[in-house]
Formats: sequence, structure tokens, C-alpha cells
Amino acid sequence: MRLAPLKVLGVIGIVGAPWVLIDFINNGLYDRFVLTSASGIRSFFFMTGWICSILGLYRLHEPMSNARRFPFWVLLFFLLLADIWNVMEVIDPHSQSGLFYLLNFSWPLGGLFMIVTSIAVIRSKRLKGWKKYMPLLASLWFPQTMFIAWAGLDGFEALIISGLYAAISFGLLGFSLIAASAERMEQRAFG
Repeated sequence: MRLAPLKVLGVIGIVGAPWVLIDFINNGLYDRFVLTSASGIRSFFFMTGWICSILGLYRLHEPMSNARRFPFWVLLFFLLLADIWNVMEVIDPHSQSGLFYLLNFSWPLGGLFMIVTSIAVIRSKRLKGWKKYMPLLASLWFPQTMFIAWAGLDGFEALIISGLYAAISFGLLGFSLIAASAERMEQRAFG
């Protein structure tokens, strides 16, 4: 599979990272959330950045066995389904179709499966130092958001906390790809 250069994937990840915060500020979360076309566009940008970050991680871990590919492919499957839901939200934010509701579950499934993928990244030992923990940091965004909801914290402050966490953690994930790319280029030049 031919993928975009790591730096490009990392930059797209960074650019996509703040869009969930922007959506939370503009559109709300939890009980106040309203489906709109604008929300679908912002979510599409965020999800596309997330997908690019996972593609970058995949590229960093090649070559790998089929067993090691599995978490990446399952996560990418859920994220692509979530992005299809985002496109459906843009087209018809008030859709009553069963497919619309079914695809909506791909967001939490992707969020939870990100934890599995991040553990695989850490165990592979391909990333060094702080970079190997960035997928785990990003993977904790969804559980953190659910914890805030279950704790009954659904005010504007909760939106800011969850959105900032997503923007920072997914931005750092994208930045870790850029840093890993620079390290790879340095190793090739001197090694």
C-alpha cells in the first residue's frame, strides 16, 4: 500500500485535531447536541485527521505480520464508517434511516478500539520515547468524554475539557508522526 509521506499525514492529523473542540463550542455535546450539516463538516475534518494519523502509525510499523496489522485495519474500518456517518450528517442531519443510526455507533467503537491499537503500538517498540505513548494519550479521549458524561458534568466547562483534550492529544499524535519521520530521515542519512 502506498501512503502519503509521514509528515503529510502528521500535518493532516494536526490540522484535524481542533475541529472537535470547535464543534463542541459551536454545537454542544451530550443532551444539548444538535445534528447539523456544519457539525458534520467539522466532525469530518476531525475524523479525517484521526484517520491520517492512524495511516501514519501503520506506515511507521511496516513491515508487520497480519496479526499486527489487524488492530490497525479494524480501527480504520470503524473510523471510515464514522466518516461516512459524518458525510450523511452533512447531507441530511435529521435522517431517520436505520443506517444513519447504525453508523453513529462507529464513533464509540472507533474510540474504544483506538485503545487496542495504541497498546499494539507500544508493544511493537517501533516508536521511541514520548512518541510511542501519543496513541494511548489520544485513545483516552473517548473514555474521558464518557466519564465526564457519566459523572453528570455536562456544562460548558465539560465541553471545553473534552474538546481541549481531543485537540491537544490528537495534535500531539500528529506531531509525533512528524518527529518520527524526521528521525527516520536522520537515521537513513547517517546510518
